[in-house]
Amino acid sequence: MESIGERIKKARLQNGLSQVELAEAASVSQPTVANWETGSHAPRRPALLKLAEILNSTPQWFLAGGTQANGHNLAHKQYLGTPIHHIPIVEWPKSGESEKTSTIDLSDAHDYIALSLKIKKPFALIANDPAMSAQFPIGSAIVFDAVPGPLEDGACYLFDRNGEIELRCWQSSPDRLEVMSPTSAIAAEFTGERPIPVARAIMSLKRH
Repeated sequence: MESIGERIKKARLQNGLSQVELAEAASVSQPTVANWETGSHAPRRPALLKLAEILNSTPQWFLAGGTQANGHNLAHKQYLGTPIHHIPIVEWPKSGESEKTSTIDLSDAHDYIALSLKIKKPFALIANDPAMSAQFPIGSAIVFDAVPGPLEDGACYLFDRNGEIELRCWQSSPDRLEVMSPTSAIAAEFTGERPIPVARAIMSLKRH
């Protein structure tokens, strides 16, 4: 599986940029780009957003892979070997429904998305949080896996916190929940105990 650095390098080459040119566009130094590509350092969230814009990709692709950075489908054999899911779009759990938030009810779908994905238990919610709209635009459909696995740095999850469902990105050292707001810098929330994720965000899709 490719690393974040390998995907950055692949996207840079696909866009015909040298490390120096990418560094200039991203307002960083060439050694910084080199460190990203070798995996010595991972780009922070604002830098990842900038890279996605420059390289015609998405932050989620850099973090998790999937479709190619230039928008082409997966290799033919890999695509055909990936199951097609009819993913239910369900209502976002309401504030205070603590008895329901630990499990997302997938039986009451109001629409479906057909996608070819290798995930265990997919479902989708409609993005509605301005604090996360830099990565998940308001009104887009966010695809989740209800089998989130262990927390991974840079990945975004649904968390059940005080009876409410929140979508936040996880970072460790120190443990914290981060937002992705395009208009203002909202401070990260540091956590004393690691929260248990309800689901992991896989990708977002614009709906027409």
